[in-house]
Amino acid sequence: MIEIKRLDKNNQQDFIEFNRVIADNLQNSKWFIPFSQENLLHTFDEGSSLVVYGAFVDGVLACISLFDMNWAEFEEVALAVGVDKKRKGAELGGCMVKPTFRGKNLMFEVNKALISVAKDMGIEYFVATAHPDNVASNRSLQKLGMEQKKTIIRCGEYLRNVYFLEL
Repeated sequence: MIEIKRLDKNNQQDFIEFNRVIADNLQNSKWFIPFSQENLLHTFDEGSSLVVYGAFVDGVLACISLFDMNWAEFEEVALAVGVDKKRKGAELGGCMVKPTFRGKNLMFEVNKALISVAKDMGIEYFVATAHPDNVASNRSLQKLGMEQKKTIIRCGEYLRNVYFLEL
């Protein structure tokens, strides 16, 4: 059975462990911009700018994705595609699937749920990034209807395709 739901403080340890498993099993470490330890510990704090959803398969957290409404976190990406702070937007990110659950369309379903939630919150657009060589991530974003706008060096070191989706 597959259940898609919003994660909260009760899922914090699962979230931290999930990130460790993903980082330990990457084909290419350049594909993932890791969460800082502080972000991992405060993702579910009251007032957090993050909305995190997960897909549970038979009770096991198999996939996570999130969006971040903190302009300072995604300003570089938004400005790269020509969106300014006047519009209410968010960055879709943290899109990860445990290796044993890949190829089951989980990311698409979780991201569809996030889009619905974002629309309900009045968010006008999503930006997202993916390493150009990460075929699965790029395809997943395109499947959502996101349009690749350009390629940038993010945070001074991470090569990324930049995507945009009008909600």
